[in-house]
Formats: sequence, C-alpha cells, structure tokens
Amino acid sequence: MAYTSLLFHHKGSIIKAAIVGALIAVLVSVFLPQEYAATTKLLVIPKVNLGVDPYTAVKSGERINQTLSEVIRTTSFFDKVMSASGFQIDQSPYQTTEQKKRKRWERAVSPTVLSGTSLLSVTAFDTDQKQAEVLAGAVAFVLQTRGTEYTGADVEIKVVDTPVLSRFPVRPNYVLNLIFGALVFGLIAAGNLVWKSEN
Repeated sequence: MAYTSLLFHHKGSIIKAAIVGALIAVLVSVFLPQEYAATTKLLVIPKVNLGVDPYTAVKSGERINQTLSEVIRTTSFFDKVMSASGFQIDQSPYQTTEQKKRKRWERAVSPTVLSGTSLLSVTAFDTDQKQAEVLAGAVAFVLQTRGTEYTGADVEIKVVDTPVLSRFPVRPNYVLNLIFGALVFGLIAAGNLVWKSEN
C-alpha cells in the first residue's frame, strides 16, 4: 500500500519519464531503415479422394501450408527465388556471409498460414517499394511453379491475390515502439522511486 501511495504521489515524474521514453523511441525509429511491405496470397488445394469431407480437406491444406511456410525460410527456396526468371531482384543485400544471408532472408519474407482456410499469405519487406513487390511476386511464382517439389505431386497451388504494396513504411512500427519506450522508462522511473524509498 505504501508503494501505491508513493507512486501515486510521484505520478507526475513517472508520466514525464514515460513521455521522454516515448519520444526517444520515436526518434530512434526515425533513423532505422524504413521498410515497405507487399503481401500476396496463395490457395493450396490438396487433391483428395472423392467422398473426403470438406473439413478434412481444409485441414490437409493447412498442414501443407505449414510445411510451405517453413520451406520458404530455407536456403533451397531462397536460391530458387533469386534465380526465378522475369524478376529483377536486387541481390546485393544477400552478398554476405551465409549466416547473415539467412537472417536477412528470414527478415525479408514472412509467411502466414491463415487458420481455417487453405490460404497461405506471404509478405515481403524492403526499403524499396518496388523491390518488396518484386520479391513477393517471385516468392509466389516459385511456390506456384515449384512448390510441389516440397509437398508432393497431389497438390495444386494458385495465386489468388497478386502482391499488394503498402503505401507507407510498416517497419519500424512507430506505435509499438512508442508504447514500449513509454512503458520501459515509466517502469524505470517507478523502480527508481521505490529503490530510493528503501535506501
């Protein structure tokens, strides 16, 4: 109870610290690379036997999508995307050590399995809007044309949404960073007050 009274009494200084933290977080975010996103969606259709109920078919599609979402992050898939014909992908960011290349690739492409459907959403990120769009298109192309190399032949993969590009940068997330900065500095200020009261 004493701590509650202490923090309430000094709420002004805690709020000020939170505001400072929020401002610092936003300022730091401004100087980080501003990345755009391009999102495409694919429909994965398992070729099931006649008489199989729709629920089982959808669950089968979900499992395949889960496999594909893991495959997308692999070096094997990366190589196929980079060599896909008709896509002018800037490969210079990946001309580094194998470890850094893999980390860069995992950050550049984010697959999401849409629960309850046979849809796989893939989002590509880049500081250049056009490159984000090209990368998303290349990933979708490789999944559609060569995805069965990872899933087996009894699957049909279709692009149902061509890449949709974000108008504004989506990374870093200013709102999330602002909230995080405010919370951290607010907690530090509160902790400092409690510590001083104990000493």
